[in-house]
Amino acid sequence: MRVLGRGVGGGGYPARMAAHRSKVPRPLVRQLFVEAGHRCAIPACRATPLEIAHIVPWHRVRRHEFHNLIVLCPNCHTRFDRGEIDRQAMLRYKELLRLPDPNRVAPEDSAPKAGLIRAYRRFQREVDVWARATGNLDMAITFSSHGFPPGNVRECRRAASLARLAADKLGELGDEGTTGAVEDVFEWHQQWTGGVFDLDPAVLNRSREEREEWQEERFLAFARLHEEICAALDLDPGELDFFEAEPAEEELPVVALGTRGFWETED
Repeated sequence: MRVLGRGVGGGGYPARMAAHRSKVPRPLVRQLFVEAGHRCAIPACRATPLEIAHIVPWHRVRRHEFHNLIVLCPNCHTRFDRGEIDRQAMLRYKELLRLPDPNRVAPEDSAPKAGLIRAYRRFQREVDVWARATGNLDMAITFSSHGFPPGNVRECRRAASLARLAADKLGELGDEGTTGAVEDVFEWHQQWTGGVFDLDPAVLNRSREEREEWQEERFLAFARLHEEICAALDLDPGELDFFEAEPAEEELPVVALGTRGFWETED
């Protein structure tokens, strides 16, 4: 995604984008430009004119979100697209924009506890969405005679990309132990999705015992990640909920459907 031009306050900005791609909303553009001080977000550059880049590419996430967008000059944007500046570095530059002085490099181990917990919860949510998407695809393939359902495939790819972004962010904020544990969780899900995409019988035709053992590996990977997060926060594992507490369910009204009384249940 490239947004070129004179800044938000200068009468608008021309955009180069594919016809099927939505524009970055103007309030979000303004927020990004203000965050970067209307300069390239890379401290050693700070050049103009400016473009908006997706840290994880648009074609993978297909949405515009503040945490995944950064303001760059055309030269730095091109270098990023070519891989001369990698994604981990770009995430770091995004993080530096939150500091009082954008030219001050923060110590790698100085991430606030609140930021680490938020990144942890976000990673859990994105991985959970990815797991549900893979499970839906697995079921669709198992019970369909028409090959891969395109909608389920797109859902899986998108969920995996968002989980990758969340994993990178959590790894950046955590220490070496956290990064290793994050990758273990991510790789477990990547192998599962890859096996489904490859129609691997060893994945699709597991016995009940094999599935239980396989799910236990997932739990142990999450447990190790939880321990590493707590260690980074100087907490005992029991002091931080293993998963984010679910909000209390809203009491729903009863809606009358039909008149013949089918499927009525008593509490």
